[in-house]
Amino acid sequence: MQTNKNAALPEALSRDSFFLRDGTLCRGDHPYTGTELVVPSGVTGIESGCFCGSPVLRSVTLPETLTELGASAFEDCPALETIRIPYGITRLRKKTFSGCGSLRCAELPPSVTSIGEWAFRSCTALKRVRIPDTVTEICAEVFLSCPEVTVQAKEGSFAAAYARKFGLQLEER
Repeated sequence: MQTNKNAALPEALSRDSFFLRDGTLCRGDHPYTGTELVVPSGVTGIESGCFCGSPVLRSVTLPETLTELGASAFEDCPALETIRIPYGITRLRKKTFSGCGSLRCAELPPSVTSIGEWAFRSCTALKRVRIPDTVTEICAEVFLSCPEVTVQAKEGSFAAAYARKFGLQLEER
């Protein structure tokens, strides 16, 4: 396994001891301390727990080269408001955005096919999640403690049936 410390990483990531290992962004000893994050093009993965507990992280920009988001990648980032998930992501893993209490909306690209346990748990400000009809697996407690969430989904899709089954607000498109 090849470790390439700080190669092609912005100063903010290098300063906070993040590094690349085989194209995957990994966390060193400290949480990310910036308010905005731009993951550079060429990064293909974000390690599990990589940005977990980053207290002031508000905005994240992910590259189109990204294909893997590890479990708990952005868990407990209470200030996180916006993130755009790129097309290469095929699944949201367990607790990906759990505890992101300021996250207001999420739009999943049509490449996503599954959403893991508690992916959006305790995202108390979450108002809208757009789920494509490519999603065929959603764990039961994905939106636990998301009191205001509305699922936007295509009529007849797995996501629409999921929203009905679990009593979530549904906006069919």
